[in-house]
Amino acid sequence: MQLQMRGWDRLMGLNARNELIARHNPPTAVRLVNDKFATKSALAAAGVRTAPTVQVLSSRRALARLDWAAIPDAFAVKPNQGLGGSGILLTAARLDPVTWTSVSGRRIPLLQLKDHIRLIFDGEFSPRPRDVALLEPLLVPHPSMAALTFQGLPDVRVICLGSRPVIAMLRLPTAASGGRANLHQGAIGAAVELETGRVSRAWLSGRRVTEHPDTGSVLVGATVPEWSSVLHLARQCAGATGLHYLGADVVIDAERGPLVLEVNARPGLQIQNVTGQGLLDVVEAEVVA
Repeated sequence: MQLQMRGWDRLMGLNARNELIARHNPPTAVRLVNDKFATKSALAAAGVRTAPTVQVLSSRRALARLDWAAIPDAFAVKPNQGLGGSGILLTAARLDPVTWTSVSGRRIPLLQLKDHIRLIFDGEFSPRPRDVALLEPLLVPHPSMAALTFQGLPDVRVICLGSRPVIAMLRLPTAASGGRANLHQGAIGAAVELETGRVSRAWLSGRRVTEHPDTGSVLVGATVPEWSSVLHLARQCAGATGLHYLGADVVIDAERGPLVLEVNARPGLQIQNVTGQGLLDVVEAEVVA
């Protein structure tokens, strides 16, 4: 992977990141954020706004008893310990009591939903042989964010050292990413200036871009709405989880405003590629301070 770094920025590699995590992220905190529901509970207990949970399903018996009529018409199904966005199934609307439609308009019958949840139980999308399924209301992106993206839900990844944000990027779904905001699946990464919330450059599949390939929306120069609130939420994550080095994923819902979607104990390093900024110097300066 070729990184375009400024001369005075040094690239953080996997070894340096893993050493940083080993020294500054307690194992108990890492285990906490590997559990999405436990993380959300910890965030809520600390007064950090996070995405609500409709239902936690931990067994086939619980799935068989679930009253689907009481579930919102639009919702997300997620593996509790899933990685990289795998195993997430989104429904956008209910067509009838036993059929939904996806964000792209594909029909999702109840049988398919149940089969997907059973795969989650069996650990198909997580590093452990058993997992739990979470049902959450479908979040709708803020109009300013929806105008920049293709379907799906954009989010902002903010890497923090303790309560100090040090670098941020906006992740925008594309048709190639299947509406997901994960860069390795084909989403766009857009560098966001910490001081202003303004997008300064964008990166897609190893090349710089200025527009979204599916919508034609101009990305460079766009501003993330409610930016000060986004940073405030990211700052709160260290105290709520016990992590010192973390990546906070914040979404901006049209009705609820900014919410913490996830907290990562091992945030990826592609953000350096997206922003053109190396992390090693800023991390070492903070650790020494």
